[in-house]
Amino acid sequence: MAFWSDLNVEPKRSFRWYFTIGKSDENALQTYAIKTVKKPSFTISEVPHQFVAHTFYFPGRITWNTVDVTFIDPVIPDQASAITNMVVAAGYNVPKDESASLKSFSKAKFANAGTQASITQIDAEGDPIEIWTLNNSFFTNVDYGQLDYSSEEMVINSVTIRYDYATLEVTSGNPISKLTP
Repeated sequence: MAFWSDLNVEPKRSFRWYFTIGKSDENALQTYAIKTVKKPSFTISEVPHQFVAHTFYFPGRITWNTVDVTFIDPVIPDQASAITNMVVAAGYNVPKDESASLKSFSKAKFANAGTQASITQIDAEGDPIEIWTLNNSFFTNVDYGQLDYSSEEMVINSVTIRYDYATLEVTSGNPISKLTP
């Protein structure tokens, strides 16, 4: 029997999702403007153990990889402004002169700025299938795009998000596993 002949089996589709980040309209990316997002991933290190003439390997620490988000920058609401507002709310102070006071970044300030992100995959009816939450997230790279007189394409911005760990909440069917602390 073919895999797809079962009417109860539906694959997850790469175009059914939305990404949320930000607390309010002026400090939030609009979900309709998000173009691509990379789902969370992690790497497990290996720890070698030498025993006589052999080397055995054991799993080591998990390191969560960064998540890249690309989005279109509409005029209203201005997505570049929303990202900038989040960074300023997290403690960045534009040095206007040599006497400008220094602020410092911290995870707490980024959290208060609303940078905790989530990725929600949805089914054909728009109901959530799985929700990934990026815990203690902050920006490590912000790219406001490229301008080009020879192109009529939209301006594409991107951010790279670092986080401590991700949690997965499965909201449909019988989940085989739930990745939460």
